[in-house]
Amino acid sequence: MISDPSFVEAHQSRSATTLLISFPDMRRPRGRRHLFSISDGEARQLSGFPHWNSSQSVNGLICIYEQLVRSSPKLSFRVIVCNPSTRERVTLPPTHFAFYHQNISLGFDPSTKTYKILRAWWGSYRGTMYEIFTLGSHAWRIIKDGPEFASETKGICLNGTIYWAAAFDLSEDDSNLVVMENRVIAFDVGEEKFRSVPVPPEAPIWDKYKSNIIQIGGHMAIADCQEVATSISTAMVVWKLEDSVNGVWSQKRILLPECWIHRPVPNPRFRRFFVASSDGDKIILIPSGFFRDFSVFQCNIEEGCLWREAIHRPPQDDWVSRSSIVISRQVCEYVESLVSLKEICRL
Repeated sequence: MISDPSFVEAHQSRSATTLLISFPDMRRPRGRRHLFSISDGEARQLSGFPHWNSSQSVNGLICIYEQLVRSSPKLSFRVIVCNPSTRERVTLPPTHFAFYHQNISLGFDPSTKTYKILRAWWGSYRGTMYEIFTLGSHAWRIIKDGPEFASETKGICLNGTIYWAAAFDLSEDDSNLVVMENRVIAFDVGEEKFRSVPVPPEAPIWDKYKSNIIQIGGHMAIADCQEVATSISTAMVVWKLEDSVNGVWSQKRILLPECWIHRPVPNPRFRRFFVASSDGDKIILIPSGFFRDFSVFQCNIEEGCLWREAIHRPPQDDWVSRSSIVISRQVCEYVESLVSLKEICRL
């Protein structure tokens, strides 16, 4: 009964958005990470997943992947698609490329009910290369005509389109001025084509340490925390993409408590907090030292109100450092799902 497609869709539509946050095993330096589900004031460890970096979640599925592992070459660049709810997993075939860095985005084409994994590769002396894998197939395919710059930030998939944002350096060789341009790149999962989405000129320059890509009410949005991060003010600006074809954006300023601009930062490179998507018009603010103060903050976009939610730590997590630093690549919004990887691959 629970494998029936109508039941799976009904279950997913009633599931609330939660967070997945990963922390390193302090007993194994540079080793595997452990995945925690944060929901209803509880942090629950999800066992059985060798976790490294993760993509954003689509219909309850996520990709976990590794960069170059010199001590374990066979594990380098491995990509696994998994469903934490059912504990199913699928290891994808080897890739065509093996550059220094990779970024993974999981996409879904609602017209064909097809899942695809978009992979970007880049290195010190090479351009960016793209390849794609259709879940249920047997090999990666090279995608041409992609953007020259691949963002290190996570992409999100909405209505069959993967979005991510980055700042491009437009300075010329004979100029001493550095001119930056904001761009949002959209990838149509069904047609497998890239396009650029116009960004308002008054929008601040994208910074992966001070901004987050999120979704609000089915729309892609950018949560800009630069004024808070630089202690200029307590205002966080949320830019919501109302029309991706014509580049129509709406803007909302949210005032945070005064203490947020004086919040201690574990590392100057990292931020005071990260922003994640929630249900409806709500977002979640996650302190960068999450396992130190054990709390997240819920924020209603329309009303501008903010409230604190204490998180109870599981008793068996003695291996977790109480000053663990959370970075955006370790945070994933997640909805529990009964989507079957076995069924997808069988079809």
